[in-house]
Amino acid sequence: MTAALVGANNDTDHDASGVTGAFGLVGTSTAIRRLRAEIRALGRSGFRAVLVQGESGVGKEVVTEALRQTSPRATAPYEVYDCPAVPEDHLESELFGTARGAFPGAIDKPGALERGHGGTIFFDEIAGMRREHQAKVLRVIEGKSFRRVGGSRGITVDVAVIAAAHEDLAVLATEGAFRHDLYYRLIRDGCLFIPPLRERPEDIPLLARAYLSTGHGGRAPRIDPAALVRLANYHWPGNVRQLQTALRMALRLQPELLDVTAVEDVLGRFERPARIPQPHRAPPLGMVAEANGPSINRDLGSPEADFHAITVRTQRQLLLQAFEATAGNKTAAGVLLGFHLSPSEERPSLQPLTDGRRNLALRKFRYWCGRLGLGEALAGRRASRTAALSDQSAPILEAK
Repeated sequence: MTAALVGANNDTDHDASGVTGAFGLVGTSTAIRRLRAEIRALGRSGFRAVLVQGESGVGKEVVTEALRQTSPRATAPYEVYDCPAVPEDHLESELFGTARGAFPGAIDKPGALERGHGGTIFFDEIAGMRREHQAKVLRVIEGKSFRRVGGSRGITVDVAVIAAAHEDLAVLATEGAFRHDLYYRLIRDGCLFIPPLRERPEDIPLLARAYLSTGHGGRAPRIDPAALVRLANYHWPGNVRQLQTALRMALRLQPELLDVTAVEDVLGRFERPARIPQPHRAPPLGMVAEANGPSINRDLGSPEADFHAITVRTQRQLLLQAFEATAGNKTAAGVLLGFHLSPSEERPSLQPLTDGRRNLALRKFRYWCGRLGLGEALAGRRASRTAALSDQSAPILEAK
């Protein structure tokens, strides 16, 4: 996710300045130095449960890997469980495993918890986990047993848990969207917060140079000091992931020496509305379609013709369109995008829209908005809509 952060994992800084830093965490900011120290302390003492929090794109997976590599379980099994990405009808079987005969075609199959016995399991975006599964994970952390789907035998495993979330779990627990008891259990051994890139601008030039030094088909490209200054002054809503994308796009314009002109061009594209290739089929009812949108062929002919960049732009625009079409109702937006359906279901589904499906649509919509850095954009649109409604109601109040 954030390759510029990745380097050799060890217990000491590579140099006195701490530029490269322990565990490959690049930066000289106070926040990064403190983070390296916390990782080192947790690794030496061992941990049972740790929570890693930070905005989308800051490098939570890198910190998670550093935690694992410095712990006594570094060479033990390691399982990654992407909570929002697993289809709802597969959640329990993927996590807890299945017993033969549990359902047609079921076989004896260990889940992620069993496979990680003696090692570490990483729950990515744990806020997207269903509450009933949160309770079962809590039991596992506390050393209690669980059963496979359709099984009768209790299973106890020894696993260290690292959980990551881009949302504030303390707030979600207060609102009732996340279990209080699981939240407090996850932070018992430590809670690592990774600050957004805009709060540590002194690290941006170092991250840029580190990314360029990884090599791009030959000699590492150079970057003009003025370009580094411009990068450091940008607000980076997508954090380190967005910085890497910007550098990759700029290298297509100037593969040997990046100057401020190339950087300005790329940053300007981030600020302009996304150009989304339109599908050939009619959009779902209520979807706000962008008229006369450019085709994929024209996108592929542009300097930023990158599969991942085009995909991200498409996803962002569809999420924003659904948000607008449903008047800011995130659950309805998720349903409009089909997030309430499992991958095996065809649209439109004839299945009833149950509370479970609505909850799945909301969780997936929140997850993708967080992953694509749309929090500020949605808040701005919600504020604009509220202001517009206030303006419309003002004449009515005056008339009364």
